[in-house]
Formats: sequence, structure tokens, C-alpha cells
Amino acid sequence: MLGDPSTSLSESARLAALHRYAVLDTPPEAAFDRAVQVAAQVYGVPIALVSLVDSRRQWFKACYGVDMRETDRSVSMCTHALDHDGVLVVPDTMQDERFVGNPLVTGPLHIRFYAGAPLLTPDGLKVGTLCILDTVPREFLTLEQMAILQALADGVISELELRRTLAEQARERRVHAAVVKASLDAIIIVDHDGCILEWNPAAEHLLGHTRVNVLGEQLMTLIVPAHHHDRYRRGIAHLVQEHTTSQRRLETPILHCAGHAIHCEYTITSFWVDDEPMYTVYIRDLTEVRAAREAMDASHALLRAVVDSVPETIFVKNLDRQYVLINTTGAARLGQPMEAILGRTDEDYFPASVAARRMRDKIVLETGTRMIAEFTEQFPDGTHRHFWTSKDVYRDPSGNVAGLIGAAFDITERKRNEATIRVHNQTLQDQVEEAQFEILARLARAAEYRDDDTGDHMNRVAMTAAGIARELKLPDDTVSLIRRAAPMHDVGKIGISDSILLKPGRLTPEEFEVVKSHTTIGAGILEGGHSPLVTVAEEIARTHHERWDGTGYPSGLVGEAIPITGRIVAVADVLDALTSDRPYKRAWPFEAAMAEIRAQAGRHFDPRVVAALERLTRADHPR
Repeated sequence: MLGDPSTSLSESARLAALHRYAVLDTPPEAAFDRAVQVAAQVYGVPIALVSLVDSRRQWFKACYGVDMRETDRSVSMCTHALDHDGVLVVPDTMQDERFVGNPLVTGPLHIRFYAGAPLLTPDGLKVGTLCILDTVPREFLTLEQMAILQALADGVISELELRRTLAEQARERRVHAAVVKASLDAIIIVDHDGCILEWNPAAEHLLGHTRVNVLGEQLMTLIVPAHHHDRYRRGIAHLVQEHTTSQRRLETPILHCAGHAIHCEYTITSFWVDDEPMYTVYIRDLTEVRAAREAMDASHALLRAVVDSVPETIFVKNLDRQYVLINTTGAARLGQPMEAILGRTDEDYFPASVAARRMRDKIVLETGTRMIAEFTEQFPDGTHRHFWTSKDVYRDPSGNVAGLIGAAFDITERKRNEATIRVHNQTLQDQVEEAQFEILARLARAAEYRDDDTGDHMNRVAMTAAGIARELKLPDDTVSLIRRAAPMHDVGKIGISDSILLKPGRLTPEEFEVVKSHTTIGAGILEGGHSPLVTVAEEIARTHHERWDGTGYPSGLVGEAIPITGRIVAVADVLDALTSDRPYKRAWPFEAAMAEIRAQAGRHFDPRVVAALERLTRADHPR
């Protein structure tokens, strides 16, 4: 009869309203039983129900004329009443297509007549119905009859609201009683005459009096020392005059039943019941608190001594960036006594750098993260010092950022020493790198002499490669690195046998594979270097035989995957090889060599590099 229940927001709100009543699956209650009995009698029907429609079922809080607690929502007639405005009346269920096949109609109950008035919450949500049923068809209800049925349904809602209110009040009373009982502080409630109405277990423990013995007694004469009675009366009178809920708090001695005084925090709060004042008294034993305060004072004194003993600046600032603490070292550096610095800001001492200081403080305070910085500062006396600082936020007991705490270490002497060491180390590094590269250059030249009588091939390649790099608008330092590293491009030939390297005829495929290995041999000789020069030299040695179209060696790199240094030296190397005599060939004319290089643009060579070579050779022939 009915599809899946609606999962819309309105259905969710309706179910939430139903569940707030906490009435489902509860035992029968007289108020609801009376409602269905009255409805049945008023309308002369055999059956009346208070039906509450849950997500998958309808549950009956009250039943008259039938012993049934719930049905599946799919056969619920009341579900249809939820979708109907006002009272739903079905004179003959057998004539209504919604119900003709319903088990409640065709089954043992033989329901032939139905009328249901919605149970409307104060928020206008329908949580169920008050319905009347008959086993025979009936006339349609008059407007007056429907109004009476709706009024009875509204009475059911009033009972549900009352039931919920009473349950909430009972819960509040239980919670109140539990809080009073569980409180670690003494809680005492007194009436307008000062007589004790409530005395919790903590009061028994703290003051030694049992609850049964103090109820109805005067609080003042019981626990307030005689010399504080006038003070107590004045405080009560002041609370009464305010005629509002107000509070007074003080630290005062309170009498124990044994006669000795306990130092306590005494808080009295007024409230009004039926226009008469009543008071809640909270008493907290401060014995341990006082001990803790004394220990804290001692701890603060120790901390102050430790902070002042540190030979570097330690400071604390609040959210307004005012100094709230600074140690003696920091005060001495500012040339002011500590008392004069507290409450002031960096604007008073560092006007030249106040913007940078303000920004550093702002970042720390807004992000809540630690900041470490180094900076040079000019002091009021005109001197400049270099500092390493660490700043972080500090938080209040609630976890909110309350300011920042920092330390500043004077590293002026350390920076001077570091600068001296850096200069010395750079000089040593330059000397070592120069010596290393000279050794590698001599190896390259030794390899070159085996293949070139003059050994000038590597220098010509270097000059041409540097010229191409300039034409490509590469940075000057990159051009310089290429010029110095390019001579290393064939250093790997030192590992190739003379019988292959100097062979006058064509190489066999096997011999050519051996020759190709000079790229990886050269890269192996140069790899692991730490200087940019050796790194670029290793890159050139490994990649200067790669081809733009990916047919080169040793890795078959394609296009711009080949480092620009390798692409430049590839062109410069081939140009010099073509225009130079070799044991196995005569030198080509320069124009023939350039024509061959142009023909290989886009296959062997990067077209941009070839174009740069042409611009270079038009301006200045490299040979």
C-alpha cells in the first residue's frame, strides 16, 4: 500500500520531533488511555487509537477496543493522515483504492471506517494521529465532529508536551542533585532567614557536621567566626538590596565543628523564589591552594634567578608587543634598568629596524609557530651587533595565544670567525678543484694526443661550444662552465685501445661498440665531483653523442631530454671532426661540413643549436 518512507528533510524533522517525546515503547499511561476511551464514546465506535508513526512502523501509545501495540508502517492508515491537511475521514475503506487491499481491512479487524486527526506539535510537525475506527461503513463526519476529534488530538499533544516537560524537570532535578552530591566544594543552600536547606557531602567532609544535624540551623552561627558576623550580615543585606541574582566572593576563615578555623574561599550567590531571596553558598578549602601559592612564589623566584643568570637576552612580550619580562643581560644591552623597559616596545629602542621586528612578531603571533632568524641590529649607543633569535608564542591556561617569548644570542664574533673561515675554505676549495680539473684536463689531452697530433681538437671544440652557448643567450657563468668543461668530452677515449682508436679503415660493428663506450668511461671518470665544473664535464662526456631523434648513445635520449650542454658540444665536436684530418679520413671543406650539419638538424642535432652555430660562423670562423 505504501512505498519506502520519505527521507526528505521534513520527514527527518518529523521523526526527530517524535523521538524528542521519548514515548515509543513505553508502558500504557492513564492520560492517553482516557483520551481514546473518550474518543470512542463520543463517536460511538468500537476502536480508538493514539498512533505514533515511526520510520518503519506505527506504534500505539493507547488502544481502545483492540489489543495491538504496533503495525508495519506499510499498512498504516495513519501514514496517509500525515499527508492530509486536517482530519482524514474514510467513510468506507472498501470503496477507497488506498485501503481496499490493506490487511487491516481484509484481515480479522475488518476496518471499514477510519477517521484520524493529526497530532500536531507546537512546531507544526505531525508525529501521529488520534484515530477512530469502525468495522462498518459510516457517514462522513460533520465539520463540528472533525473539530471535536482535532481538539481531542490536540489534548493528546498537550499530554505529550506535559509528559516531556515533567521528564525534563525530573532530569534537571536529578542532575542538580547529582552535581550537588558530586561537587568537591561544599555547597550549602539557605533561605531568606539564613536557615540551612541543603548541605552536600563535601560540606560534611570539610566542616565535620552531618547533613541531618544542620538542616534548619542558622548558617552564620554554625560556621562564621563571631568577629566576622557583622561583615556577613552586611554582605547579605547588600545582596538583598540588589534584588537580582548576584554574587559575592571572599577569602575568610570558616569554623570546623571541632572548633578550629579553615582558610577558605567563601562565595555566596543570591537567587529569588516566589519573590523571596535564597542563597547558595560555595565553600572551597584553600589550605592546599595557599601552599601551592607559596610554592609558586618560590618557583618564580628561582626562575627569575635562572633567567637572570643566562648570559644572553631572554624576553617576553604581550599581544601588544610590550615587554613584560626581560632578564638582566637584555636590560644591560639596552642600557636601561629592567623596570624602565617593562611596558615599552621595540619602537622605543630600535627605530631603524622596527618595521622588520614588528613583522617578525606578527608572524609568530598570528601563526602560533616558532621563528628563528638572524639579523644585524643598531643599538641606542650606535654600535652594530649580529644576533640569532628564537621566538615562539606562549599561551594562557585556556590555550589562547597570550604573547611571545624569545631569546637573542649575540653572534657577532661568531659571524666574524665564520666569514674568515669561509674565505679560507673557499680558497682551499678553489685550489683543490683547480688541481683536480688540471689533472682531468691532462688526462683529456693525453687521450686527445692519441687521436690528434696537435691535441688542439678539444680546445677548438671548447671555443666553438662556448660561442654557441653565447648565441643561445645562456647565462655568462654557464657559458664559462661549458668552455672549461667541453675539453673533457672525449676523456673516456683514454680507455679505448689504440688498435681501434687509430685504425685507418672502417670500424667493424663490434669495434664501433667499443668506441661508443668512451662516453660512459668518460662519465665514470668524472662522476661524483662536487664542483659545478666537474658536474658539467661529466654531463657533456656522457651525452655529447646522444641524437635529437633518439638514435644516439649511450642512453638513446630524445630531444630536450638531452642536456643543453651535451647538445651544444655534439654540434661543436662534429664540426671540428669533419673539418680535421683523421687516420681514417681527410678534412672536409668548411662549407661542406656546415651543409652536413644543416642536413642533420632535427635528426642528429637540436635545430636551435645548429641555428646558433650558423649565426656564430657568419660572424667569426672558429678555425
